[in-house]
Amino acid sequence: MRPASLRKLHRAVDRHAAERVSIQPMQAGGYIVGSPIGEPSEVLAVVTETSAAIGASGDAGSGHAVELIGVTHTAKFTTSALPFTAAAGFILTRIDNPDEARLRVSGVYRFGGDRTILTLVKT
Repeated sequence: MRPASLRKLHRAVDRHAAERVSIQPMQAGGYIVGSPIGEPSEVLAVVTETSAAIGASGDAGSGHAVELIGVTHTAKFTTSALPFTAAAGFILTRIDNPDEARLRVSGVYRFGGDRTILTLVKT
């Protein structure tokens, strides 16, 4: 897809599905891990949540049963809308969604030129 077409697609998706989020840079190492290191910045991002359940069990009498349930979150936004480079450990706050307010960035991936995808975990 051409870059201009991709930008147009991203703007359309943001217009219909994005929400306001704040991204707070956080200290990544040293003695003050987890301390803010700058002002948060607000951007529009498409935040998604995916649930997964994996189950396994042995025979009826063994008592061996395993079930793993997990939820993953991602946020997609226009890279140039953020005045700093997002990094693992930063905090994303969902401004308009108080039920899932704070998430920690666990991974940062560039996609399609001026698009960033963050993988997130609950704090």
